[in-house]
Amino acid sequence: MSMLTFGKNAPIFTLLRPALPGLAFCALVGILINQLDRTVNSPYLDGLLIALVIGIAVKNLFPSAVWHQTGSKLTGKTVLEFAVMILGASVFAPDIIQSGFGLFSLVITGVVGSMALAYLVGHKVLGLNRKLAVLVGVGNSVCGNSAVAVMAPVIGARPSDVGAAIGISAILGAMQILLLQLLVPIFGLSDYHYGILAGMAVYAVAQVYAASAVVSETSASVAVIVKLGRVLLLSPVVITTALLQSRFARSRAIDETHEIGSSTNRHWSMAYLYVPWFMIGFIIFSGLRSVGVIDEVMGVQIRDMSKLLFTMAMVGIGLSVDLRTIVSVGPRVALTIVVILTFMITLSIVGGSFLNTI
Repeated sequence: MSMLTFGKNAPIFTLLRPALPGLAFCALVGILINQLDRTVNSPYLDGLLIALVIGIAVKNLFPSAVWHQTGSKLTGKTVLEFAVMILGASVFAPDIIQSGFGLFSLVITGVVGSMALAYLVGHKVLGLNRKLAVLVGVGNSVCGNSAVAVMAPVIGARPSDVGAAIGISAILGAMQILLLQLLVPIFGLSDYHYGILAGMAVYAVAQVYAASAVVSETSASVAVIVKLGRVLLLSPVVITTALLQSRFARSRAIDETHEIGSSTNRHWSMAYLYVPWFMIGFIIFSGLRSVGVIDEVMGVQIRDMSKLLFTMAMVGIGLSVDLRTIVSVGPRVALTIVVILTFMITLSIVGGSFLNTI
């Protein structure tokens, strides 16, 4: 029988049948959370975080359950990767380019510096595993939970690493909504300057708007532009990390994600071989959106679909997380995040004061 034949004994049916319970559960929970997120629309309630928590709760309340394992693993990997690919349709490069070279340079400095600090402080000083340190860095330097979800399959991060990075970062991000505005009178920040600060330092996009809109609409507008600048760097950061990981693995004759044995894989000139397929798709979708092939309406629709798939994937990832692992690394993750936030706030106040005068 052909491998493409669809029958009850066909290979594809045999492959998918064990995954159906887990897939159905992740899809159902994802749809419900997505609808709740749209209805409530609160910066304090993040759909990805809720999905992750539900998955973790089910896993740890019913540790012997196995009915979901095949489907949740498929959702946490393949569905996640597809969500990453189509997320590119939400990136409109011209919006960021118009913000100006000075502001974008500040954003680049913040992202690169935060990634470096996450690795040096989190991994080298505090002893977090390298992949967790990278997830903490990309989440807090780029675009929150989505960045963590995008980076995780690229570096082969464990579900517990994803859970720790998202859970603790989201909690501290919510606290910023309440506390960051206190810096306005302390440093005498203008609305424009505070917008830069909020856009640079706050974790998730919704939280950026909430933390800045409480000061003024000007602050909110500037903050969103700055945050979009960080989002635009997601693809370069992820691809650079993938290339560095491949080089790191080759130097030790160990590849943590896939075999590297072919002679064609040994040169930087063949670097594209190390770029995951879904990141290539992300770049293509981003390019189509930026040149207008995908218009704004379609871009929003694709972004919404991506968000639903991300939510499903977070349920699947949560179903593989041992809560004890998150608890064991929690204080070190939190301290790493505080160091990153301190850097971002300092950079924003100093660099923003210059931009505020031009």
